[in-house]
Amino acid sequence: MSAKTEAPIPPDYRAARKAFIAACVNAHADAISRAHMGKSGPDGKPVFIDSVTLGPRDAKKAVMVIANDMHASVAVTTLLRDGLAVPDGMRLVVVHALDPFAFMEVPGDSNWSQAMLKAIATEDLSRAAEVTILGFGFAEDELPAIFPTDRKIRLIFKALGMQTDAARMGKAVRAELAHA
Repeated sequence: MSAKTEAPIPPDYRAARKAFIAACVNAHADAISRAHMGKSGPDGKPVFIDSVTLGPRDAKKAVMVIANDMHASVAVTTLLRDGLAVPDGMRLVVVHALDPFAFMEVPGDSNWSQAMLKAIATEDLSRAAEVTILGFGFAEDELPAIFPTDRKIRLIFKALGMQTDAARMGKAVRAELAHA
């Protein structure tokens, strides 16, 4: 299904997060929220990295989509809101706000972001032998080593630019899922 209309650009991180979680509900999937326990946002409230997973846990092929800026947030929110068919034998993991502090334009905690990304990969992609990572809003050299070196896994990373529209991102994700 193609995007009907791109979700509106939220005014801030909190609104973007709320829209992402609502899109997860629309997709009949539960978002998992990981709170930073030692640092709050500039508004004094907790910050979170949220993720959602679609498809069977035992899938051997997976696509991980990492959204790390407001444009990528709008794109993944639109993708989930409009519906996405995950083929049999595939798993899709979407990570929203890998660095929530960057959304708020304040210094972040890259160690925490990397630890949370590793936790998401461990929990949601432990059985995948081939993982394609689509990174939106950051460069490949910013992606930490999230998979243990003792695993035999084929990683493919595709950075799709700093500003991503929903149509372009949706097309890229659907193309990767079609490789089932």
